[in-house]
Amino acid sequence: MIATQALADDCRVQRYDQTASILKVVDGDTVVLASKQKVRLIGINTPELAHGHKKAEPYAKMAKRYLQKQLAPAKKVYLRWGIQHKDHYGRLLAHLFLEDGQNLNAMLVKQGLAYAIVVPPNTMLADCYFKLEQRAQKKEKYIWSSAISRFRLASQFNIKDTGFSLVKGTVIRIGKSKGSIWLQLAPAFTVRIKRNDFKYFRKLNLARLSVDSLKGKTLYLRGWVYQWKKKLYMRIRHPRMIMGL
Repeated sequence: MIATQALADDCRVQRYDQTASILKVVDGDTVVLASKQKVRLIGINTPELAHGHKKAEPYAKMAKRYLQKQLAPAKKVYLRWGIQHKDHYGRLLAHLFLEDGQNLNAMLVKQGLAYAIVVPPNTMLADCYFKLEQRAQKKEKYIWSSAISRFRLASQFNIKDTGFSLVKGTVIRIGKSKGSIWLQLAPAFTVRIKRNDFKYFRKLNLARLSVDSLKGKTLYLRGWVYQWKKKLYMRIRHPRMIMGL
C-alpha cells in the first residue's frame, strides 16, 4: 500500500491499492491501463460520447479531453478499488489519483464535467463528490449551464429515452412486491427500489411508505433509465440518488 496525505475537501485518501500506467482514455469516466484492463471511475458519470443512433451529449468530448490532459504528463497513476471490484461489464471500478494525490474523479466533478453518483456498495467519497458538485452547480459550470442538466419531467420521456438522466415527478402510485417498492411518476415511468438496498435507506423507513405520505411531493432523481415491457423504469440504490422522499 502507498500512503498519501489525506485532504478530505479534495476527496483524497490515506492509501492506494495499486500503481499503474494509462494506455488510453476511452471517455470522461473510463480509462484503459497499460495492462489492457478497462477501469470505470467510481462515484461519477460524465456525458456520453456518440454511439449507435445517439449523438454525443454536450461536454462529453470536453470531459474526455480534460481527462486526457490531466493524464498526458503522468508517468503513473494510483488506484483505490471499490468494495465491488468489477461492474456487470467486467470493468474494474476505482478512484483514480495523480502522483501528487489529486483525485481525478473529484477534479472532473469540480470542473462541472461529471455528475456525482452512488452505486452501492461503492459509497466511499460519495459525500465529498456531491459537495464538489454543489459548488459546480452554483457556478453553473459546463454541464450545469446546459439544458442536459435540467431535471426533466417523467411524463415527458418517450420509450427511446434511455440512459443516464435527471428526472423529476410526483408519485401517483406506490406498488409493493416481495422484492421491491415501485414509485410510479407517470403512466409509463416507474422508479424501483429493491429490498436488498433498503439498508441504505434506513432513515426513510421505506417499508412504511404510502401514497398519502408522498402526496404533493416532487421527487428529483438521477440514474439510468431502462426500457421494460414498453415502459421505462429507473432503479434507485442509494438516497443520494433521490431527493424529496
